[in-house]
Amino acid sequence: MTQSRSHGALRSSAQCLLSTLKATGLAAAITAAGASGAFAQTTLTSNSTGTHGGHYYSFWKDSGDASFTLHNGGRYASQWSNSTNNWVGGKGWNPGGAKVVNYEGYYGVSNSQNSYLALYGWTRNPLIEYYVIESYGSYNPSSCNGGTNYGSFQSDGATYNVRRCQRVNQPSIDGTATFYQYFSVRSPKKSFGQISGTITVGNHFNYWASQGLNLGSHDYMVLATEGYQSSGNSDISVSEGSSGGSSSGGSTSSGSSSGSTTSSSGGGGGGITVRARGTNGSERISLRVGGSAVASWTLSTSAQSYSYIGGASGDIQVEFTNDASGRDVILDYIQVNGETRQAEDMEYNTSTYANGECGGGSYSETMHCNGVIGFGDTTDCFNGSCSGSSSSSSSGGGSTSSSGSSSSSSGGNCSGYVGITFDDGPGNYTSTLINALTTNNLTPVTWFVQGQYIQGNSSAAQQLMSVGEIQNHSWDHPDMSSYSYSQVVDQISRTTQAIRGVGAPSPTLYRPPYGNNSTAIQQAVQNQGLRYITWDVDSRDWDGASSSQIAAAAGQLQNGQVILMHDHDYHTRTINAIPAIASGLRSRGLCAGRIDPNTGRAVAPSGSTSSSSSGGGSTSSTSSSGGGSSSSSSGGGGSCVCNWWGTTYPICQNSTGWGWENNRSCIGTATCNSQGTGGGGVVCN
Repeated sequence: MTQSRSHGALRSSAQCLLSTLKATGLAAAITAAGASGAFAQTTLTSNSTGTHGGHYYSFWKDSGDASFTLHNGGRYASQWSNSTNNWVGGKGWNPGGAKVVNYEGYYGVSNSQNSYLALYGWTRNPLIEYYVIESYGSYNPSSCNGGTNYGSFQSDGATYNVRRCQRVNQPSIDGTATFYQYFSVRSPKKSFGQISGTITVGNHFNYWASQGLNLGSHDYMVLATEGYQSSGNSDISVSEGSSGGSSSGGSTSSGSSSGSTTSSSGGGGGGITVRARGTNGSERISLRVGGSAVASWTLSTSAQSYSYIGGASGDIQVEFTNDASGRDVILDYIQVNGETRQAEDMEYNTSTYANGECGGGSYSETMHCNGVIGFGDTTDCFNGSCSGSSSSSSSGGGSTSSSGSSSSSSGGNCSGYVGITFDDGPGNYTSTLINALTTNNLTPVTWFVQGQYIQGNSSAAQQLMSVGEIQNHSWDHPDMSSYSYSQVVDQISRTTQAIRGVGAPSPTLYRPPYGNNSTAIQQAVQNQGLRYITWDVDSRDWDGASSSQIAAAAGQLQNGQVILMHDHDYHTRTINAIPAIASGLRSRGLCAGRIDPNTGRAVAPSGSTSSSSSGGGSTSSTSSSGGGSSSSSSGGGGSCVCNWWGTTYPICQNSTGWGWENNRSCIGTATCNSQGTGGGGVVCN
């Protein structure tokens, strides 16, 4: 887009000017206040950088009436109109780094105005311009032409989509240069008006490094407001929490692979996740480890997961710090050392009002007063089966995900398998759900799709198949308990055709809407070559269950059992429950598996590498179900098949992806070998 090029160029021009100001010493001359009044409120109308109120600031515009007011501490205010082409300003630090950045205030724009609120900074060697976008108006700043997407990750209760763009011979803090821009864009973006949030910057640095997007030596970093050919105003305060780990950006590149901060601290950990919400939406909590605050967050009124990644070890407490009338914290649980610890199971509690006083009660998730709930030590293991403890530092730090990966990818750490299933998709939230599943290593899963949503939606089908199998859930979800045989067949057969039409294998399982059954349904399912299946555990996400209730339901799963969940537009609570579900299963040695169409039970997701020498074992012969031919195709001496998450399919001769040859689904070699950890690959005899 022309707009994105112009926007980026103007943005970088600001930094060129600011760099020039610093290099020539003019910055000091135009700093907002002199030594005698360094913290006085000052309104800037011309370009300036400097320090004020203990924070670094920058303000730049190319024209117009934009103004930037410096208040005490980390607070600044701004206003601008359409007479200004482009402007940007913010307060922060010089140098920047892997800080915990808290912000709150007012962001006065709308979806029709081109503006954003973001953490913004630069590094040298390599020269990198980076953004953590918290909110934006009509233009998403990561929509650069020719950019590359690098997936997504979860941090501070949201999903961040990552993209790298390149600027060629454009202004920078080092003059005209060619450099990369890194973007983390929050999804969902923050709303307008009153706004608050926390950015655990190290999480972004770590994820970027894990994707090969390395940073250099840090220059400045500010929490910025920007406007481009728009109008609006802001009043933002920024502050720093304690990161508890390394504060240097240089170390983050190794943090993602080895968790060096964890090993050096000897802690039990790789990170702590806190699940909480506020009744008002302005409540603040701090995470205290070993007697020090390592992170703090402003809560929303919906339950979210807030993550600390660092090496702090010791006694864990979550503290409510700004109690007032109408403010309470609902603290659901924390996750640490591979286990979930529920607030209502904790005895040490100074924040619950009971027996006529604050701190007069225990075993409660409600924090009425300023105080703490204690969750034990980072190395504790309450359930007797944890991923961390003393071995966590040698197993890789950052870790619950890495331990989960080893569990799901190899049977060695799995004492059993469960079926993770989602009905009714694909929908608007499917991509977000898949991101949560992959981030938390909760794959493979089984998708029971509606024909009306999968028909012609090959891109969604590829997404679904990247983490599991697609199965049949009727065409449009009717109650078929009184349907005739022919009506049931119509619902099933149309859906099967739609699934095949988007390049997926023929389904082997059928789940009826509402779990209903009848003689006609049973007969139709059998004649269509499918297995009728419902569930062992109902998460009741369809009935308004909270995320913690959904996770608790998953906690009932036993080896071989199947849980019912949903993938559609109103089930964000299910997405939010995924981290707790994954952690809870890992703590009990259970891994996600596939559903055997012969038994309807959850089994290992693949025949493991031994399937190549054994011909696939029982899972391979089971999965060839609809064609009986895995043995014939693999038994011909030197023939090959594709092991797709434990199900074998012929290798396509005329396609690199999914295909349909000789009246059967087949998989091309390239696609078969792209499944990644926990999947399979080409198996040859």
